[in-house]
Amino acid sequence: AHAYSAAAQCPFDDGMIVVMDGMGETWQTMRRAADCKDETYVSDLTLCSDDDDDDDGIQFVPSDIEERARSSYFDWREAESVYTFRKDGKQLKIKPVFKRFSEENTPPSLYNHGFENMDSLGAVYSRASSHIFGDWNACGKVMGLAPWQGHIWDDDTKGEPNQLTPKLNNEPILEGTLNNNAEDGGLRINRSSMKGIPFIARVDPDMFDDEGNMVRTKKYDFDDNDYVPPQSDDDDDDASGESGSDDDDDETPSKQLPTTVALDAIGLASRVQTDLETVSMDFVRHFKEETGASNLCLAGGVALNSVLNGRLSRELGFESTYVPPYPGDDGIAVGCCAFGLFRNRDRPASLSDEGDGKMPSLWNETLSPYLGPMPTEIDIEEAISWARPWLEVETVRDENERNDLIVEELVSGGVVALYNGRSELGPRALGHRSILADPRKKGLVRFINEFVKKRESFRPFAPSCLSEEAEDWFDLGEHARAAGGNVSPYMSITAQVKETKRGMIPAVTHVDGSSRLQTVTPEAEPHYHRLISAFFKATGVPMVLNTSFNTLKSEPIVETPRNAVRSFLSSMGSIEMLVLGDHVIKRKQVNIRTLLGEEQKNGMMTAPSFPKRSGIVNYKTTFSAGGDESSETKTVVQMPDRPTHNEKDGGWFELTDDLEGQLLGICDGTVGVSEIMTSFTAMAEEENYDKITEADQFLLENIIRRLVRLYEHTLISW
Repeated sequence: AHAYSAAAQCPFDDGMIVVMDGMGETWQTMRRAADCKDETYVSDLTLCSDDDDDDDGIQFVPSDIEERARSSYFDWREAESVYTFRKDGKQLKIKPVFKRFSEENTPPSLYNHGFENMDSLGAVYSRASSHIFGDWNACGKVMGLAPWQGHIWDDDTKGEPNQLTPKLNNEPILEGTLNNNAEDGGLRINRSSMKGIPFIARVDPDMFDDEGNMVRTKKYDFDDNDYVPPQSDDDDDDASGESGSDDDDDETPSKQLPTTVALDAIGLASRVQTDLETVSMDFVRHFKEETGASNLCLAGGVALNSVLNGRLSRELGFESTYVPPYPGDDGIAVGCCAFGLFRNRDRPASLSDEGDGKMPSLWNETLSPYLGPMPTEIDIEEAISWARPWLEVETVRDENERNDLIVEELVSGGVVALYNGRSELGPRALGHRSILADPRKKGLVRFINEFVKKRESFRPFAPSCLSEEAEDWFDLGEHARAAGGNVSPYMSITAQVKETKRGMIPAVTHVDGSSRLQTVTPEAEPHYHRLISAFFKATGVPMVLNTSFNTLKSEPIVETPRNAVRSFLSSMGSIEMLVLGDHVIKRKQVNIRTLLGEEQKNGMMTAPSFPKRSGIVNYKTTFSAGGDESSETKTVVQMPDRPTHNEKDGGWFELTDDLEGQLLGICDGTVGVSEIMTSFTAMAEEENYDKITEADQFLLENIIRRLVRLYEHTLISW
């Protein structure tokens, strides 16, 4: 399915497909289906039997896989595969050339089939991901961490000049060749650097001060050596997220240096990335020579490694390289569809497009990556209505005018969320569900990582660049011009930013000068191309910073208009603008005068507003007592109907104190601030605010402050 997902869509008629994954199907399942001639199950063994032309046979590693599988306590699984393909009229011919299997070293009943203990390239890389981040599927973070290996930090925190540099890991984790048996120089794996206590679980002294107090909560939060902090008067305390949480510091640190464990993690990430590239380059080079292929398709989870993809496309002499927008398991559905339409052997006439025995036409271009559901105008308007009390909405039907507003916000240093049309299939945001910023402003790297995405500050951002301008800014290889610069339409390839341009786009230039690039054409994505063109006209820079539109922890890329509004509001103002279809949306600022009834309209005093809860509220209070007779009470509330409710973490929101909890209970939409004050004090309802006592004034200020906080977190509105 991986092979079909790539070959059926690539823009050339013949070539080689390389599939590298964590794990695939088991040998015994494939063999059993082939022996039983099970027509409901198809594998590479089926494709081999379909091939009636010249059958040189498929090369298996290990070469005695049949015997080994029979004697294995568990089984062997697909690891890396190579195919050749040819498109001829209405037929797609795919031929398996090579397949390496990895033994199941632990019971497949373990979590995720125990694949981290297998010997595929993807599995070993994933093992490094688990060791560093505690997540087998954070391989993209490993790839982003690896380039920090050559960086040096000046450290004067101890009162004297010092330099920090990551530890160099000289022992290869992966070495040898994939296309040989182990005893003949095949792949050798050394997991010694990934044993013991995982980095994510290590206690690092750098996270504590001299008195033993924890002063840092994030192991991998650090800046480059040239980082310059923003001016304090520009800081926004509310941008850090929900102020009920103590996960974030009140102020942005001057410059974060890497902890000791972070330096060790960089060394491991760099080692496994270097080894992956070395082994894979040797593997693909070998089969390029064996097959004589001039074009390359990549698929499987390892094809999400854009650094490796970039080297394969530039350094091995392929005329064209194609990576589908969904090379991982999400592309299997497309591959199965392509197989059903274009498989090697003829199909019954009843399965053809016209029922007359004709084969359906091959796809003449890549399927659009925008295959998600299309939101209707009704969906968008319903989402806006749902959160209307917290939104300022301007409907701008003219696209050019809307683009001008976006560009104006970007140039001013603002962050813009873009929601347009169908969502992307695959892991990359390609302009339909994106967060955009100005690539010229380096300070946005920490700001977006910390306040918008709420993640580690070392992680880089990608540029979306006009394809016709890409060659002037990036080193794309000798065949880029023939492709019109459109070498990476799905953000699949990392390229080096030209040295003369790096200072102009520091927010999308990683620490090693690289950039994971998306090239945008007017044919494939006209709306996004016109937006970037407007930014180019205003700034002279033909690209924007692009990252996926999601702001909540563990949240996938937003799908529905409601998801978009929730994610926008949850950014707590760090995203200044949301463009939702034709609607330009900003967060409504708190209006105290409306709350108190002091706003004048046409010379008239308006009536005070009555704060109202956003829905049914659930309270949960915990009480803890210490050995020194101290005690602490904490109250959290859950309100599923509020726009920023996050089901992933249960949606619990911590209240500041009992007063905030009481106010939330009182705000039923029938009482104003005067009545609320009366319920807490002896103040008469008819008294003016300027005649109350000093104590009452203090209470009033605290009540208003808490009402504002409840409003900002969408628990109440007025």
